[in-house]
Amino acid sequence: MYQIKEMMFGSGEQFAYTQCPQCGTIQQLDPPPNMSTYYPKGYYSFAGLSLSNVQVRWMKRLRFFWFRKFGLTLFQPVYGNWIRILDIGKDQAIADIGCGNGQLLYEMYSSGFRNLSGFDPFMDASRSIARGLKLYKKDLDQIHGSYHAVMLHHAFEHMPNPDASFAQLARLLKPGGKLLIRVPVSDGEAWTMYRENWVQLDAPRHYFIPSVAGMRILANRHGLELYHTEFDSTSFQFWASQKYQKGRSLHQPGEEVSPSADILREFEKKAASLNSIRKGDQAAFYFRKP
Repeated sequence: MYQIKEMMFGSGEQFAYTQCPQCGTIQQLDPPPNMSTYYPKGYYSFAGLSLSNVQVRWMKRLRFFWFRKFGLTLFQPVYGNWIRILDIGKDQAIADIGCGNGQLLYEMYSSGFRNLSGFDPFMDASRSIARGLKLYKKDLDQIHGSYHAVMLHHAFEHMPNPDASFAQLARLLKPGGKLLIRVPVSDGEAWTMYRENWVQLDAPRHYFIPSVAGMRILANRHGLELYHTEFDSTSFQFWASQKYQKGRSLHQPGEEVSPSADILREFEKKAASLNSIRKGDQAAFYFRKP
């Protein structure tokens, strides 16, 4: 058993976690009953939505066109590779679950996507951002309808029951629909190196950290095909975990949030190397519904 401290905001409160001896998934044993108190107004995913004017939106549409048609990485938006692997069209229904302030969906809207829905139980209120882009204050079990693609970018691990949550995600997919789940994984070198100080444990907000084997088990259990896995860890796993090792919170007052540019470059090289051998501390899992 591991005692993991809350270190993002530095409360120091401890939470017990254990690791499954069969699949390697890390699980929180006794989560707090009121999790909303651990998502304060300063939580990163609820920063103000950054909007673009008409000219910038047209530039973003043109950029995405050049990327999609010719595969030019110079024009690749942050979501470009995910959309390429999902092979999803601009008029198809896309849901982002755990969308935070909706910035990712807004960037997709700016590139011409027009059937976008975001869901997050911790947002202040539901709102319509634009025609074809709406955000809903809802838990996963309150979402209805069906989608050509469902995305969860570091949201799945914030759900208390991975098996029931995955079953609901599978139900939301249309036949032939795709599911993208990006999560930290227990297979990474960072868990071995840092243990209780590994930043991606993020107690108590992360109920669990799955393994690659655990994600495959969920797919098989709920009738989805895991057709692609891509490790996408970054320098964050190193510099933030090292900060925790020194007893400093992620948002320690009076300190820089991240290290110098030279150190970041070295950490990014190391992250890329670990990703290439499937030892990064996070991965993108792509599933398909028959």
